[in-house]
Amino acid sequence: MIVFVSTVGPALSGFAQTPQYGGILKIVTPNGPAVIGYFKEMGPADLTAAFPAIEALMDYTSRREIKPFLAESVDINEKNPMITFHLKKGIKFHDGSDFNADAVAYNFTWLKETKRLQYGEKVKSIDIVDPYTVRLRLTEYNNMLIHGLGWVFMWSKVALTTKTPDYLRGNPVGTGPFRLVEWRRDDHIKWERNKDYWQKGRPYLDGIEIRYVPDSVTASEMMQTKQVDMWTNCPVKDQADLEKKGLVRNSGYAGLPPTIFLNTTDPNKPTGKLKVREAIEYTLDKPAMAKALGFGYATPLKMTAPEGEWGYDPAYKGRSYDPRKAKQLLTEAGYSSDLRLKLMTLQGPQDLATAVKSYMDQAGFNVDIDVADPGRFFGSWFGPSGFEDMLLGFTGLDPNYLVTFQRWFSHDPATNITSFKRSPELLALSRESITYTKEADQKAITKKLVRMLADEADVIPIYNIPAAYMTQPYVHSSYLKEGLIRWRTFDDWIEKK
Repeated sequence: MIVFVSTVGPALSGFAQTPQYGGILKIVTPNGPAVIGYFKEMGPADLTAAFPAIEALMDYTSRREIKPFLAESVDINEKNPMITFHLKKGIKFHDGSDFNADAVAYNFTWLKETKRLQYGEKVKSIDIVDPYTVRLRLTEYNNMLIHGLGWVFMWSKVALTTKTPDYLRGNPVGTGPFRLVEWRRDDHIKWERNKDYWQKGRPYLDGIEIRYVPDSVTASEMMQTKQVDMWTNCPVKDQADLEKKGLVRNSGYAGLPPTIFLNTTDPNKPTGKLKVREAIEYTLDKPAMAKALGFGYATPLKMTAPEGEWGYDPAYKGRSYDPRKAKQLLTEAGYSSDLRLKLMTLQGPQDLATAVKSYMDQAGFNVDIDVADPGRFFGSWFGPSGFEDMLLGFTGLDPNYLVTFQRWFSHDPATNITSFKRSPELLALSRESITYTKEADQKAITKKLVRMLADEADVIPIYNIPAAYMTQPYVHSSYLKEGLIRWRTFDDWIEKK
């Protein structure tokens, strides 16, 4: 039996200072959501935009541990597989309806039926034990289920059953510290303090106002003239420039390391051959790219898990920049020179794609850069067609790297990479990894999984820059402290200007 007990507030977030002032936190960011309150149609960026209004049964701490949040405690029975959520009492949704077992059970059922509940196929039944207890009976238990079934955001049952999808798309009805005032797509969003918020004394802010400004020159000027207090998704170059001018750069552990994904589905394709994949990695001067494009914040990667993460192996030397070795491997693979490959990249800044092409071309490749709009890019990455040769994307950094591996590369990924073929050995090790309950065993097998990815050069990580944002010196924010998957807005505050 595993038992989790709730911890909220400063002990969870790690904040030590006493807030002095609320006020309105003004933020600028490049773009906003397409949908903000109808989870059935929301992507990751949409969910992030709704964080001021929504909360989960369990949440991640600044120490990267999953703990009950809207739940008071959580019991896990591994032998008779089930997860039991004991809910906090006295919490209400923004529409005044009660947060209780009926609402939670409805959310689980709705998410399972719409196939938006991760590991939903492992849930046999959703049972209301009493007005504040919900039990999920499972087909089996594994160490990933608590991350998929515990980190579930709660929406008002009343809103979901009485409002139209069109209403819900623009109105997030959660339990969070802020209520929506106004959202104008591609322009701005305004939040006001939820005076009935269940954590007494919070939130500290009176409101949050976010403007969507895709032009970085304009956004930078807004920060320098103090029109706004915070700039999220700020380009790395602008981070370096603004830090020199006295603004504060803030970051957490998480990032989206740029990574080359290779089409390994056909062994007869060039990228289906190990020596070609190895040759590609040997062409890349990762330290030089990290220095030139990372502005002092980037660290070159020799494996998908950065140093300090589960799975990182200090003994692994990797494939350092060696154009001669790359040419030798190409010859051994049956390609003398001028091997033509296509590199798909996302529309926008293409400096990294250009750098990859330059290094590869110098070593005997002939790379064509295919610049794709978001629809075609993500459709090729995760859709049924796949991509042709190479795709310049990114990976994630979750609370631990076993979670990251399972969500990206495993036998049962959260989102499948169509052109990535998993070897029988990787699949077997992946299935084994979710059976371990002790952290030491989980760490050990994560190291094996990451090493297997590195040995096979199935994906080629380039460098890592933990995600960061810029603030004025008077801003105190929990943003990114728990990674990319949460923003604890109830802890944010600003000093009197």
